[in-house]
Amino acid sequence: MNTFLWVTQILISLFFIMPGLGKLTGSKEKHIADGHLQPNDNILPIRILGVFELLGCLGIIVPWFTGIVPILTPITAVCFCIIMAAGMLVHSRKHEYKMLPMLIVVFTL
Repeated sequence: MNTFLWVTQILISLFFIMPGLGKLTGSKEKHIADGHLQPNDNILPIRILGVFELLGCLGIIVPWFTGIVPILTPITAVCFCIIMAAGMLVHSRKHEYKMLPMLIVVFTL
């Protein structure tokens, strides 16, 4: 069971690293082209979400691994569930239904 939890935590962390980096480092034009942003929208919420996703990648693994404040790992998991639920809502409002199965799978992990 412990091995399954570690594998799941690592997979979730890997799932969030690339989008987090993309949201944090991508230009406003790239986010507009990808459909994440409208031309008159502020990019700051996207950047903040990228920071939270990257912090979550650390928070899902490091506290439990080091034994320092291990309660942060399940708290981070709950925060990831909130991010995934919000993502499902955003993608369904934008009629991007092909993303929903993947988001549901990650949510259930």
